[in-house]
Amino acid sequence: MDFRKIEWIFFLVFIGLNIFLFSIYWNNQHEQSLVTNSNQREDILQRLENDDISVTDEVTDDHKEGYYLSAEQDTFESLVNGDAGSTISGIWDISDKVLSSTPTGDTDFDLKKATSSFRRLMKDKQFIVDGEEYTYLPDISKKDNELGKIVGAQTYEGIPFIDETSRVTLDIVKNDDQEQVSKYTQTRLKEIEPLREKMTLYSEKEILNTLYINNNIPSKSTITNIYLGYFRTLEVREKNVYVPVWFVRIKTSDKTTQIEKVNALNNQVITNNLVPKVENP
Repeated sequence: MDFRKIEWIFFLVFIGLNIFLFSIYWNNQHEQSLVTNSNQREDILQRLENDDISVTDEVTDDHKEGYYLSAEQDTFESLVNGDAGSTISGIWDISDKVLSSTPTGDTDFDLKKATSSFRRLMKDKQFIVDGEEYTYLPDISKKDNELGKIVGAQTYEGIPFIDETSRVTLDIVKNDDQEQVSKYTQTRLKEIEPLREKMTLYSEKEILNTLYINNNIPSKSTITNIYLGYFRTLEVREKNVYVPVWFVRIKTSDKTTQIEKVNALNNQVITNNLVPKVENP
């Protein structure tokens, strides 16, 4: 066979092999790119749906604003000392900065009109201390046709404190077809002030994505509530430090309820974090 023909045959085979290998490489890279872009662009709601996870309410991309806050827990000294404007009726007691009261007088409550009933009682200075500072929180209140635990909290620029250090819990019972407050507990914050300037918070979609990739949302579950509130993350002597936190209530397939917490400032899951206590900073 002519030597030049052999050279051409090898040359064409070489070119063909390179074209074949390049086509495989390009197709592989293209497929990887599609997968990567799909993972990056696929909406978190679609990813939840793929795992049979449903969401009750609309989830938004809105970015709210919030602060690092400091506050001191009230010991209700004004009530103990009987200062003017700080007396309430009924039997009350204070233990570990928690006021417990069995009120007297008009304690009627309508669970079907919880917001207006709560506001009415909070305006009654004989019923509670500084009640006008508290806002009704339906996301963490519990109620049915017979009884309920109605919860309210102080707020800072429209964001409530979802924390045991700032809370009113009304125990509602039914007597002769009339719903009434049988007792309540109260904690209160004072000297609330920002430690830094206002900051942009992560959105609901962003924190859901964080919970999803960290396997904090079980498959076949339902996300029933997402709400924002200030939560204590540090205790320094008598001062507490609070940050905005997203709370995500999840009902699992076995009907249990779990609540996940995500720091809205840095998008970190803090569900199981303990509150550090610094005695001597």
